[in-house]
Amino acid sequence: MERDRHDQSFEREVLAEPGGEHLYHCYSCGTCASACLVRRVDPAFNPRRILEMVMLGMREEVLSSPVVWLCSACDLCYPLCPQQIHISELMKAIRNIAIREGYEPPGPIAVVDENLCSGCGMCATACPYEGIELVADPTSGNGHKVAQVDKFLCMDCGICAATCPSEAIRIEAFSREKVAMQIQAGGWLRSEVEPKIVVFICNWCLRAEEDLARLEQFPPHVRVVHVPCTGQIDLSLVLAALTGGADGVLVVGCQPGECHYQRGNLLGRRRVLEARPLLRALGIGSERLRLEWISTSERKRIEGTVSEFTQTVEQLGPNPLNGRGR
Repeated sequence: MERDRHDQSFEREVLAEPGGEHLYHCYSCGTCASACLVRRVDPAFNPRRILEMVMLGMREEVLSSPVVWLCSACDLCYPLCPQQIHISELMKAIRNIAIREGYEPPGPIAVVDENLCSGCGMCATACPYEGIELVADPTSGNGHKVAQVDKFLCMDCGICAATCPSEAIRIEAFSREKVAMQIQAGGWLRSEVEPKIVVFICNWCLRAEEDLARLEQFPPHVRVVHVPCTGQIDLSLVLAALTGGADGVLVVGCQPGECHYQRGNLLGRRRVLEARPLLRALGIGSERLRLEWISTSERKRIEGTVSEFTQTVEQLGPNPLNGRGR
């Protein structure tokens, strides 16, 4: 490909952008691409190739591509990079240029219902990307503030939705209603299989294809429910499962330091811990709710984790709330 046919000022522009100064440090070894979680979902995302295109001066091809918006800044590639390059900072530098030139991210973002929003700001505090701010509601006339989502920063993780006490913010693809539908699909909660185990699993915590395939091979008493992050799990989803017919709920996410959304797994842990006293008060028992973290190095652990939790629930017996109706 001939360099003089492309815009050579583009690489200089990226170099001048905060975060872009490490562009020339990359020697295209491909380590970042091999470690990238996003590539498992979208093979078109290849950090090495994007940086190569920048250095070739392919301005229009890079800025108009949807893949430059996919990096979530999890930085799992950073400790592996032999040049110690923050790929996430380079991606941010490219996105900053794209924003200035009028390009927009292609994906969905969190949606705020201003009629329900109380302006408490809890969603803004929880957002790992500082993608939500409180702004004056132009329709109120009394200084009331509502949450506003920055479409350039939102990564569609759902953490804000789980935090909102008034359910004023939602991720359409993973709303509480749609997650609940995954649990209930096919009348599973009313089926005769026992013990019924609901497994909420983060979309990012299993990396290998064979591990993902195992999710489809669990016996009928296990219902796997996919969520973008364990940080999206809230008490309402846990109670929907346990009061609807399930005997146990297992939440499976990434290890600390490996979360695709930076700290979503820590928020998930906090909510599980907060739910346990209520489950004891309801007579369900806190042992029926468990959180497990799976590291990138722990291949094939998902089967053993589900099997062990199933044995625990079997020893506990039927969920007291559901047992009365059997």
